[in-house]
Formats: sequence, C-alpha cells, structure tokens
Amino acid sequence: MAKAPRIRPQFELALPLLPERFYVALEQALARPDANCRGLRYGDGDGGGVILRRLERDQHVWSPALYVHVERDDEGGHRVHGRFSPSSPVWTAFVAIYLVLACVGIACACYGGAQLTMDHAPWAFVGVPIALLLAGFTYGAAFIGQGLGADDMHQLRCFVERVVVFTAMEPA
Repeated sequence: MAKAPRIRPQFELALPLLPERFYVALEQALARPDANCRGLRYGDGDGGGVILRRLERDQHVWSPALYVHVERDDEGGHRVHGRFSPSSPVWTAFVAIYLVLACVGIACACYGGAQLTMDHAPWAFVGVPIALLLAGFTYGAAFIGQGLGADDMHQLRCFVERVVVFTAMEPA
C-alpha cells in the first residue's frame, strides 16, 4: 500500500562512520563532475549540516531542497537525518498566500461584523469561508508539488545513500 504524502517528508539512515568523514565524503561527491546535485554546508560541528538541491539545469519550480545533518542515536552511534523542504521561493510564496488569505478573511469578518452592527445585510461574511477554502486549496497544492518533485526527492536521497554506503565500504 502506498504511503500518503507528508508535508516536509524526512528519512534517517544509520551512519557506520564518523560524522566528519561523512561530510568530507559528501563534499567530495558534490565536487565530482558526474554529481547530479549541488550542496552548501552550513554551521559547524554538531549544529551544522548540508543543503542539497538538484543542479540548475535539472531544477524546476517545484524541486525541493534536502536538509541533511548527522545526529547521535540512542545506542551511541550516529544517524544521517534528511528532511525535504520546498525551495525558498516556493516556501515564501506559500507564506505570502496564507498571509494574504488571512488578512482577507479577517477583513471580511470585521466588515461583516460592522454590517451587522449597522443593521445592514452582512454579505461580507461570505469572504471568510471563501478565504478558508482557498487556504485549503493552497494546502493541497503542496501535495501536488510534492508529487511533481518526487523524482527530485528520489535523486537527492539516493545521492546521500550512495555517499553513506560507499564511504562505509572504503578503508579508514
């Protein structure tokens, strides 16, 4: 049975090597001419990670970013934690749409309340459910974009998995 899509899906992989060795291997894999993604390291030590994206030529509006960092697990080892997120322009657009819809919904509610107070027909209240409906459609659009970006998500995750597997097979 197929899993239902989730907002900002994530995954974890056991890391059979030291975190710094993983980050070095990841940077080396990104520098290869046949790499199918690009990355940017942020932070240092335990608070850092890498943001991976598809190459510019392969990227679309709906292409996600993969935030990868290493964390300690309960057994004292390490795990690679990856979380997919919309690209920054898409994320900003969704926030802007929600903000505009919230403002419109609140304005309609206030105007409708003023109409009630003045004994006029409160036709402005119609805008509140319309704003809520549009917000629901916007939420659903995230799942559509996630479906369109499924191949990109697969490519990014496979890139990380290859780095973990092949680095673990190399002699220390």
